[in-house]
Amino acid sequence: MTIATSRPSRERKSSGPIRWKSVQKGLWVGERDGEFAGLIESTRGGGFAAMTCFGSPKGAFTTLDAAKQSFAA
Repeated sequence: MTIATSRPSRERKSSGPIRWKSVQKGLWVGERDGEFAGLIESTRGGGFAAMTCFGSPKGAFTTLDAAKQSFAA
């Protein structure tokens, strides 16, 4: 007998807005529905690097607002 299960999806369905909290200078952590949603950190060049909750890079952004907005898509 074989038991088949589907793999859990790596994508989460967004059901609420992400709330951002500055946890230290240059580092923001996002939370959605009580779970880790991602992080943003300032870079030495003056920009902002964003990463998903799975550690995948979302990209580099010139402003903090642009980095936060990348999670809305």
